[in-house]
Amino acid sequence: MVNVIVNGKSKYNLDNNCQIYYGYFDLQDLVNSLSILDSSGYLRIRRMLAWNLYFHLSRNYSDQLRNLYYVIYEISAIIRELNFRNINPAYALPSILNNINTSMKLSWKNGEFSLKDPLEISCEIDLNAEINKLIKLEVEGKGKISVRENEIKSSNEMDLYKLSDVKGLSLESEFFYRDGKVNVKIDLKFKPENRGLNKEINAEDLNKVLRITAKEVNEKAINSHEFFEDFMVGIMETLIQPFLEKYKNELAEVLGFKEILYIPAGRHFILNAEESALNNEEITQLFSDSCQLAINRIKEGKSSFFDSFSLPISVKGGLVFYEDSQITSLASRSIKSLATIILEVNSLKDQALIIMESPEEFLLDEDKSRIVNILEKLMGKGNKVIIHTWDKKFLEYFKECNVYKNEKLV
Repeated sequence: MVNVIVNGKSKYNLDNNCQIYYGYFDLQDLVNSLSILDSSGYLRIRRMLAWNLYFHLSRNYSDQLRNLYYVIYEISAIIRELNFRNINPAYALPSILNNINTSMKLSWKNGEFSLKDPLEISCEIDLNAEINKLIKLEVEGKGKISVRENEIKSSNEMDLYKLSDVKGLSLESEFFYRDGKVNVKIDLKFKPENRGLNKEINAEDLNKVLRITAKEVNEKAINSHEFFEDFMVGIMETLIQPFLEKYKNELAEVLGFKEILYIPAGRHFILNAEESALNNEEITQLFSDSCQLAINRIKEGKSSFFDSFSLPISVKGGLVFYEDSQITSLASRSIKSLATIILEVNSLKDQALIIMESPEEFLLDEDKSRIVNILEKLMGKGNKVIIHTWDKKFLEYFKECNVYKNEKLV
């Protein structure tokens, strides 16, 4: 029997193929705790975990990271000066790199230069514990999920051209995690193009350039602080990806399904939001995390639409139709509610736990029967279904389901 405990208090049995909650229930804690099994929920958790990791690392290494940001702009100033003088950097720089006063010393080797002492930062952090703080879920009898492998390695390379205007400049990072300790090694690599005149330049000339541009470098670093943070968090996301993927797979193996599909109430609003001109930031501000899962599922369902339920819902050119009429914001709430269900279901790729709220919302009895038919087909394919309803008819539709009742608002 698979019982999960959410937030240390709410208990759910996920063994049964069908469960119905009738009355005053709130399943949001269950949806949020399993959101790692949804593609957009997974990305959100990865981002939050990366921010937490970056915070732990940057707290003790803020000066070193700032110097790393400075040296990127200093390299930009040096290359800009050499280009202005039409001097070949591959010829002029190797012999004088040691005497150039950049925030972090540079060295030349094998036709490229890099940091003389790559930045090495580390912190004590239990990634399993950090993930469990975010999803707040444990399995009864087994405790909290954890990645059994205690060692993770990964690497990343990021092009810095857009940031520095220096073609060929990149940031290389290595991530190593073992037994609750993270080590990150960061280096800059630059293989200059062999172009320009092969003539020398004094290190002092370039140091003078750095003194002149010091204010510019400082201002760029300060003005780019938010960008740099986002930039570093992006690196952290890439580095922790293998660990988080293993965690998700461990959870899926224990639970017996690989996806979660949340179909909320208020589906006509959800469909309107997906088709509106709202950007991702505005959607984040206006809708809960769980509703954002549904909005992204609608997008996925549109792109992979197929008609397997014999309903008059179709997608043509990215637009949703009911029979021959496009479903717009002015369409009836019943049609939009039905279309949202079909689109979300179309996004499924693997066996899933499907949580549907208020399946009866704005639907006629004949349409309710359609929803029942859809859910029965999904269960027939090995999916599990949890229904939260206010309509007693659904208790009759699914007589074989486990029923939980709460008819009083406490």
